[in-house]
Amino acid sequence: MTDVIQTSWFYTYEFEKTKFNWFCFEYALKLYDCVKGSKKLKKWTDEMTDIEIASFCAYFAKRMKKSVTDKLSGVTDIVEGDEEYLSDYCHTNTPRQNAALLRVAGDAWEQLLSVCVTCPTRCLSERFLLCDFFDRMERGGYFS
Repeated sequence: MTDVIQTSWFYTYEFEKTKFNWFCFEYALKLYDCVKGSKKLKKWTDEMTDIEIASFCAYFAKRMKKSVTDKLSGVTDIVEGDEEYLSDYCHTNTPRQNAALLRVAGDAWEQLLSVCVTCPTRCLSERFLLCDFFDRMERGGYFS
């Protein structure tokens, strides 16, 4: 797991330390790993620092909140990353880079959800509840 992405990027106030924001943090971590591990994005990642990649992953995870909320509330049938999320942040990307990023974002999403099935935390179904994992991480780890 990377320590480049900070939990504090996912809340401003104490009441925002929710399970849903924790889920977004977890997605950003998974996305970071997938982006860094992608051969198709090697040139893109080579042109960026780790913190720039981490910042992008956190941004993208937070932009996904509306799509996730729409799915959970029944407004839409699917959760979908939008190319607009990329063009708003990565102004110089080529269409090929954006397509590769969206594929990797989808892969990261599927990988995270495969773990969520057995996770007892229930970040999505209990998304409005507070999550003490933020405080645990800030004290030095999940289990501190």
